[in-house]
Amino acid sequence: MGEDDDYKALFFSECADLLGNLQEHLSALRAAAEANEDGDAEGVNAAFRAVHSVKGGAAAFGFDQLTTFAHEFEAVMDKCRSGVLRLSVDLATTLMRSGDVMELLVEAASRDEVLTDPLVDRMLEALRAALGDEVHGMVAGAIEPGSMPEGLDDSQPGSACYTIRVAPDDRFLASGHDPIELLSGLARFGDTSVSCDANFDDLATFDASACAAVWTVSLQTERPLSEIQDHLQLYEFATTITYEAADTATGEAPAASQPDTPQAVVSPAQQADPSIDEPPKRLKTASQKSLRVELNRIDRLVNLVGEIVVTQSALAQEISDMEATTNMDVPQSMEAMAYQTRELQESVMAIRAQPMKTVFSRLPRLVRDLSEKLQKEVRLDLVGEATEVDTTVIEELIEPLTHMLRNAMDHGIEWPEERLAAGKPKTGVITLSAEHRGERVVLKLSDDGRGLNREKVLNKAVAQGLVAHGEHLSSEDIDHLIFQPGFSTAETVSDVSGRGVGMDVVKKKIQTLGGRCGIHNRPGEGMTFIVTLPLTLAVLEGMTVSVGDERFILPLSTVVEALNVSQAEIEVLPDGRRLLARRGQFLRLISLRECIGLPGRPAQDEMAVILETETQGNIALLVDDLLGQRQVVLKSLEANYHAVEGISGATILGDGRVALIVDVPALPLLAPLPSRHAA
Repeated sequence: MGEDDDYKALFFSECADLLGNLQEHLSALRAAAEANEDGDAEGVNAAFRAVHSVKGGAAAFGFDQLTTFAHEFEAVMDKCRSGVLRLSVDLATTLMRSGDVMELLVEAASRDEVLTDPLVDRMLEALRAALGDEVHGMVAGAIEPGSMPEGLDDSQPGSACYTIRVAPDDRFLASGHDPIELLSGLARFGDTSVSCDANFDDLATFDASACAAVWTVSLQTERPLSEIQDHLQLYEFATTITYEAADTATGEAPAASQPDTPQAVVSPAQQADPSIDEPPKRLKTASQKSLRVELNRIDRLVNLVGEIVVTQSALAQEISDMEATTNMDVPQSMEAMAYQTRELQESVMAIRAQPMKTVFSRLPRLVRDLSEKLQKEVRLDLVGEATEVDTTVIEELIEPLTHMLRNAMDHGIEWPEERLAAGKPKTGVITLSAEHRGERVVLKLSDDGRGLNREKVLNKAVAQGLVAHGEHLSSEDIDHLIFQPGFSTAETVSDVSGRGVGMDVVKKKIQTLGGRCGIHNRPGEGMTFIVTLPLTLAVLEGMTVSVGDERFILPLSTVVEALNVSQAEIEVLPDGRRLLARRGQFLRLISLRECIGLPGRPAQDEMAVILETETQGNIALLVDDLLGQRQVVLKSLEANYHAVEGISGATILGDGRVALIVDVPALPLLAPLPSRHAA
């Protein structure tokens, strides 16, 4: 990867943060407009700065389509913050859709493509319409009237020669700028000659972190000065830049146009908002700095931590098997090592953790696109964006959340007239939330739409051969039919849904992540998808149990309690199913031996581990013995062997044996019912 590619990668990474913040501010401004309140002035300024920063970088790299759009966007934001334009609901909506287009243009620029989506032209016209005739039709990078330096005429076509003086200040190098990149960027506009004036005489006070050189560039170009200024906007806050017109024959500045004191050209953005001249906030204080690290480096560190955990577990096992010794230093040292290993593991996992905001921020654009396509008014509320999850889990959530959101938009939310007839607000509401529950994260996507029509779902399933005629299904079983491959209730196939591909993909993807997906259906009122996922796919706190000679790990977050089982505590139903009476409740009693299909007979004194499941309530799992609690490193069973029902992964114990990790939510579905064998 070349130097330019490195800078571009940094630019696109910064764009993701800037555009995410832009949409947050615009959403808040729209909410204020809907409530007939004045928007936060700082929010308007922050949105302006985000667009301005993207525009400057785009111009520097020659992304003309992005620069053109960002210029019109910036002009509208400038009018909003100066009070010329009032931020109405319609205008705020236009700005949010323009933010969507900016994201699309950035994605296209990252692929070196020109975006042909008609939405670009439509929103460009909407921005120009908002500006009115005053600035309608301005070209990309055009400088507003009054900002052009005296003596420089930007309107005449043909070749022109400019003398550009670039004087970096102490912030230039600290901000990550490169003078070679700046100068080579100017060379893209035409023929250049460069001279450098540097004073390094006083070596005693020389500061290598400051940029003591000043460059004078003679540039002969056919491009307008405004484009050159747009290119140099990226460096404005850490550089003083002056421009002078030069004679095209000699390359020297005419005497009449040379001021006694060079005057810096201040961009229109700086004139309207002096704060732009300040360095970005992440460069001001060390406490706000962030470090970008390649994921494969973190993965190597995570694997190393995993090996340390395994080694520590092996040492602990060996010491516990040793005969009693008078030397008490070893157990104490092992305890200290276990504590330090845990601290190291938690620190490493914290590096991999990312807020759900990185996923959630992509979804409002999808809602706006579908609202426009389906002609439905929908608002998306996001809750728990700061909830942190392992980055490997984050990356896999985009697809299932997209399918669930499309399903809620197309099938859940009613048409506006249908909602009004039902006494509901015209605008539908979809709420996406995330929260921690123990060592798992729970995602809920709820809508206030029509919910599932169980009769329609059942009839469709029978027609498609998914359910036999006359077969009795519970309400919950009917709701879960939407996860069947090929199932769809849509009457017609569209580019949004109807092909029977979607919810089955959601279920499979969530299962591969070690999670579960459930439904809470409220016919006529709405529906909620409930997704439960592990916080990390690397390390797990577990309870080790034995069944015969085999070892199994139960996720500690699902364990409620454990107890010895006696026959007096077990009730047998007429169909042969067994229930465990516990604290006034009857819990379904399931044998892990029978679920997994292990041979042999159970131990004489079995243990029951009470486990909590999301959809089935608490269950009692029969095992032969409890072996203790430990931290284990997760390994994919599917990647190294093949998928096994009821098993979500594997790990290596301290004695070198392989233990399987039980998929607790799947146990009630795998447990054989006595009635099935009665015939």
